Amino acid sequence: MRLVVETMNAVIAAHDGPPLPYEKVGELTGLPLDAMFRLAWPDIGAADVDRYRIEYRSRYDEVAIPATRLYRGARRTLQDFHAAGLLQATVTGKRAADCERILRGLGIKKDIDVYLGGDSAPRPKPAPDLARYAMSRLGVSPDESVVIGDSAADLAMGRAAGAHTIQVLWGFTTSSLPDADRTVRTWRELRGAVRALGAPKPGILGRSGPLRP
Repeated sequence: MRLVVETMNAVIAAHDGPPLPYEKVGELTGLPLDAMFRLAWPDIGAADVDRYRIEYRSRYDEVAIPATRLYRGARRTLQDFHAAGLLQATVTGKRAADCERILRGLGIKKDIDVYLGGDSAPRPKPAPDLARYAMSRLGVSPDESVVIGDSAADLAMGRAAGAHTIQVLWGFTTSSLPDADRTVRTWRELRGAVRALGAPKPGILGRSGPLRP
């Protein structure tokens, strides 16, 4: 989140706009870049949005992607989910190609089956389009799916798509959100919450192996 805010404010400052506070940008996590630019310039035109979006992505590629790191505990959890037979998709507001490049650089590309970005569906979060598309690509139903995220947009998307929803509290939002079926504070709790969805069938673990605590 810090890297997103710093990149956004660098572009805004280059065009003499007002810097955006961390909290304001964080509230829009997962939404298109357009929404963030409109915080600085409510009446911004489409041509400027396109130009600033290109600048943002150039800066992000140069500075933010190399600086991106996994949360401690993320790698083990993703690998355990993969080993248990769970199918995993990333669903992000970034472009799908950027998402895949980031995860490849972090060494977890092989644990993710589908990469979806803001350019993968007609409507971005919190609309259900991306989650539904992920389900169709993975060949699973809403009952067999869980959306895990840290933002209101993530969880609203999951709820609208009919999936189970789990909110992690170590991201931007640190208090429970209304669209979360469950909130977790640690990676261990997350693994337990996902394991609990294995029954009754067709729970998300219905076609997979055991998941370690």
